Amino acid sequence: MEKTKAISKTILFPLEITLSVLAFAIPFLVSGPQWLTGTLVNSFLIIFISRSTNKNILPIITLPSIGAFLHGVVFGPLTPFLFYFLPFIWIGNYLLLTIFQILSMKRINFFISIFVSSIFKSSFLFLSAVVFFQLKIVPQIFLKTMGIFQLTTACFGGIVAYFVMKFINKNYDRT
Repeated sequence: MEKTKAISKTILFPLEITLSVLAFAIPFLVSGPQWLTGTLVNSFLIIFISRSTNKNILPIITLPSIGAFLHGVVFGPLTPFLFYFLPFIWIGNYLLLTIFQILSMKRINFFISIFVSSIFKSSFLFLSAVVFFQLKIVPQIFLKTMGIFQLTTACFGGIVAYFVMKFINKNYDRT
């Protein structure tokens, strides 16, 4: 048992780095639609918090949106507007992970935890988009992008994470 714990601790740090780098690279590797990149990034976020602690959370919550902004493809010609949302996306990702982690520690069903934490993330981002839109800082499309798209990609990302973690637990976490 001690050997398993030692291996787990050794693998934990590289897993955190790997997931953070992958989350950053997704916009560069998958220059596809927002629903695909968002789902993949959200799955990495959930896997990260499920297999790690929140002490190294900063890279995983910030790097994906920085990657999307730098690559400039996910939002096409509207990508410059993403700059205004960066700190709000970081807070939204933090909310997703923190609320999911709290609910998980209380042994709330995984899918309920995903849905509730996704609601918090998407509501926060949608309200931010409403304020920016009302101030005429961003176009109306961001109401949809930071609302229903965020909810959908966070929920689907959680579902993908569930099956990835189930596969990992079945095939690699043997004692």
